[in-house]
Order: sequence, then C-alpha cells, then structure tokens
Amino acid sequence: MRKTSLTFWGVRCFYMLIGQRLHLRAPGALRLRGWCAQKICEDVQLPVTINPGVWLPRTLRMGPYAGIGQGTIFLGLGTVSLGPHVTMGPECLFITGDHPVPRAGGNFRDHASVHRDIVVEEDVFLGARVTILPGVTIGRGAAVGAGSVVTKDVPPEAVVAGNPARVIRAREQA
Repeated sequence: MRKTSLTFWGVRCFYMLIGQRLHLRAPGALRLRGWCAQKICEDVQLPVTINPGVWLPRTLRMGPYAGIGQGTIFLGLGTVSLGPHVTMGPECLFITGDHPVPRAGGNFRDHASVHRDIVVEEDVFLGARVTILPGVTIGRGAAVGAGSVVTKDVPPEAVVAGNPARVIRAREQA
C-alpha cells in the first residue's frame, strides 16, 4: 500500500514539474502526459491527448483518443468520465461538487458537500471555456458551444450553447 502511495505521488510530482511544461505538441510530451494520466487516474485508455496546464484528478476516466484542452480544471470529488473521441477546447471547467443551500438562518459550513458524477459520452465536442455542472450527462455526438454553462443533460447529436446551455438544433446527418 505504501509503495502505491509513493508511486502515485512520485508520478504526480514528475507530471507537475516536467510533464506539464513540455512543448505543447511535442510527440514525446503527449506520450509522457498520457503515461502519467494512466498512473494517476482511475482508468485511462491510451492513446489520449492531455495538453499542458491540466491538474489530473484521481477520479478521471478517459476513453481512447479523448483529448483534454489546455488549462482545463476538474473540481470536486465526483468522477468525470470522458468517452472515446471526446474533443475539447482550452480552459473547460468540470464541477462535480456542490453545496446544498440551507434554510434561512442556517450556516453553509454546517452542510456537507454533495458530489455527483459527470459523463461525457463518445464523440462529443466541447468548445473553449465550457462549464459543466454536477450530475450532467452529455449524449453521444453532441456539440457544446464555447462559453456555455451546461446545467442539465444534453441529448445525443444535439448542438447546445448559452448560459444556461439550451438545445439550438440537432446535428445534420452526413
């Protein structure tokens, strides 16, 4: 058990000190960040693309050919599952934790946080700076516009945008 813990923290430190700072598109850097992700996260199926500036949580799951944009942030203790071929722009925000709002006169500090998982299914595109809130599932083949705040589930093959994100249209068949 101790060896696993030391290995985990050793890989995390190596990733933070070297892996994140390597040139953005260098093939060796992409392989290195993927290897680190396999050691740090729950389940990562190579090959994956992880751009610099991403703090990898232990509760992340990634399918093959999934990509994480530069500066993406994962907040909370819930699991984030990224399906195969998920593509995202920079600085996306995945929030899996939330606090219930107490009744009037109650204190926020007296309430434990609640964690719900986020699922992004296969072949989804997330634009730059998309925010996804706890408990959301984004359906297969959906596209989320830049700057959108996703508060509810997104149906498969839908195009959504806005704050809060709303369905604009269905994707056209090829």
